[in-house]
Amino acid sequence: MPKMNISLSGKRRKSPNPDSVIERKFRRVYKEIDRLDAKVYQKSGFLFFRSHAYTIKELLTSPHHQKIFAFTEKIGDDAQNWYRAGRLTEDEEERYHLHRSKVDRNLRNINTSIQKRKPTWWEVVKEPFTQFVEVILHNLPEEFHRGVLDNVKNLFLPLFKMPKFLK
Repeated sequence: MPKMNISLSGKRRKSPNPDSVIERKFRRVYKEIDRLDAKVYQKSGFLFFRSHAYTIKELLTSPHHQKIFAFTEKIGDDAQNWYRAGRLTEDEEERYHLHRSKVDRNLRNINTSIQKRKPTWWEVVKEPFTQFVEVILHNLPEEFHRGVLDNVKNLFLPLFKMPKFLK
């Protein structure tokens, strides 16, 4: 039976069901997890010149992780406050912990798939060339570091970037 509160006017009204509030708040977390998961294997390019849209580093430090952590921390604080105030039963608190462990498990699985993601053919082919150009530019004499280096970078690095019409 839902708890009843008495408002200032003396009428009884139903308090919001904490279970439905927890469920609703966790929906936002699951949406962020789905958005992050969709980005893991997202590719851009044309035919053989396809690359992953997001690097592994970008995915591991994405704003989705920050949102998920912020949402779950807020939900945890709310659940503790509701439990202390008597608005959350033992079963509802258990449901919170089940959702929390499911979120942790999903994030662990996504992070594992991000780290184990295999590069595309084009990423494998262009990587040695980009590393070569970066080593050459890094080992140029000091005079080139004063401004000429930027011009050299602008000249050589675009050669190894994918043309816009292929993205």
